[in-house]
Amino acid sequence: MAVYQIYKVLFNRSRQGNLLSTMDGRSAYDKAQELLEEMLGGVLPLTKEKRDKTLVPLENYVEKKRDGVTVMVVCNEKNHKYREKLEEHELVYHPGCRVILDNRPGIAQLAIERSQSFDGKTDKVRDILQEAFCKLFDQYQLTVEIRAKKREGTFWEAVDEQCLTYNDRIQHVVYEFPDDDEVGPIDASRQTMDKLTLLKSLNAAMNAARGVYHAYSSKEKTIQLDKTQEDIANMVAMCCQNGYNISVHFQHYGVYRFGTDIKALSQLKDEVVKEFVDGQTAIGKTVEGEWALVHWLDEIRKVTENYKDEEPVAKKRKGSHQYQMEEESNMGRVAESE
Repeated sequence: MAVYQIYKVLFNRSRQGNLLSTMDGRSAYDKAQELLEEMLGGVLPLTKEKRDKTLVPLENYVEKKRDGVTVMVVCNEKNHKYREKLEEHELVYHPGCRVILDNRPGIAQLAIERSQSFDGKTDKVRDILQEAFCKLFDQYQLTVEIRAKKREGTFWEAVDEQCLTYNDRIQHVVYEFPDDDEVGPIDASRQTMDKLTLLKSLNAAMNAARGVYHAYSSKEKTIQLDKTQEDIANMVAMCCQNGYNISVHFQHYGVYRFGTDIKALSQLKDEVVKEFVDGQTAIGKTVEGEWALVHWLDEIRKVTENYKDEEPVAKKRKGSHQYQMEEESNMGRVAESE
């Protein structure tokens, strides 16, 4: 079963000039989703930047479009060097992941598969798509933002969801212990205070303002954060109750820091996507008469209805298509509130 991260697509008026109007009298802004639907009918100009700053075009193609829902594949480019007898060889291959764009009127949500094709980092695919859409919409004086959907939650909700529901692996955990003066009286058990005192004594011996404790996994062992383990639970509680920083670094999810929102993820069976693509209506439709994939997208809309959109991140200027994701972009949006 594949795991998808959920995003929201937002269209913004560019600050470069007046918004162009289309032949039928409607502005490009008002027709943004229709324009996007037309663009999804062909190959997108997707690229990634290599270490030497050269741009590599990335293969992509549409598997199926039905009533505003598009299932497409975005391929990465990877290199594998190997030695055959006395000769060095390099294998270039193009693994892909699925992207599902729900562009039905007023919706504009996006689901990106968490795949090893992009090292499990769905934000990499998001950034590639966002840049391509901005290039395509530049002629209409519009920019595009693709923001991850997030929700509030406790530390243990975030950890348990990633480990138990989505089978993610914890690579390392970081605890940061500032001076007592920075946080005031410490709310913790005596047993936990004894451990903290030892760590702080090492800081004091080195005249350090703060200390950081790192716990790393190995190939053979995976870090276990279990709230039923008293020592671990007490350490986490101390951090959460006293303003100490604690961060968990997952293999796929990335970094979760206490106090931040939790990314919206959802599982989807490959058969559901395959049925939508192949058109096997006897299997692929629910009792309500809609495709199972569309039903899944509708459920995501309900679940994420009150979720937040991540804050925009300023992007570097690239070539002739220059854009920045700033708060000033709230000059206007399409399909924003779903």
